[in-house]
Amino acid sequence: ADHLKKDLPVAMTMAAFIGIAWYICIELNIRLFMTFRRRRGLYFWSCCLCSWGVLLGPLCMLLYDFGIIKSIWAAIPPIYVTWWIMVVPQSLVLYSRLHLVMNNSKHLCWVLGMIIGTAIFISIPTIVIGLVQLDNPNLIMDRIQVTTFFLQETIISTLYVYQTRNYLKSSTILGYDDKTIRRVMQHLNYTNLLVIFLDISVLVLSYIPGIFYVQAVYKPCVYGIKLRVEFSILNKLVETVK
Repeated sequence: ADHLKKDLPVAMTMAAFIGIAWYICIELNIRLFMTFRRRRGLYFWSCCLCSWGVLLGPLCMLLYDFGIIKSIWAAIPPIYVTWWIMVVPQSLVLYSRLHLVMNNSKHLCWVLGMIIGTAIFISIPTIVIGLVQLDNPNLIMDRIQVTTFFLQETIISTLYVYQTRNYLKSSTILGYDDKTIRRVMQHLNYTNLLVIFLDISVLVLSYIPGIFYVQAVYKPCVYGIKLRVEFSILNKLVETVK
């Protein structure tokens, strides 16, 4: 904590990422509660949980990294819990919007099974290793976890683009404007490319030594941006099919 307080560039960089994450979280919660009159369903609650993880995760890290909370057992469990409610609901957000354009229940079950399996067999072991303070295994498991979630989210996003393309093609047959369809697909492709780029940046930073504090708060910032992008994708699709 002491050396971090003296390292102004690192502290300021952390503050910037935390500020962005918190702003997105507050703005997104306002949009969610104003947009959804019926506050229920997987999409709504996944968005809420993920955004709360984006808010609380950096707060827990901030309190521990700067020595405000000194007890490891008071700080580490909340850090891992908030990380878990940030990354798992993010995948459920992707799954819930995939549900809108994919009619194949077998494929949907496979995607949901992949999300549940990742949460149980990747996230929980990472949390356990982190709680017992095994540095090297924890670092390895963290990288495995980040890589696994990157692959999982890329698979779901790719499926969504493919299914949406098919859905919109069938919509053209039903009389939707061709230009509108192309515009939606461009928006979808660009936003998914942005999400993949952000995921790659998280992946790369997790393998660079010596920047632990920065990359730890960069992740919630990226997840906040991704969640905001996901919300805009869904809104665009809803506008088109109305």
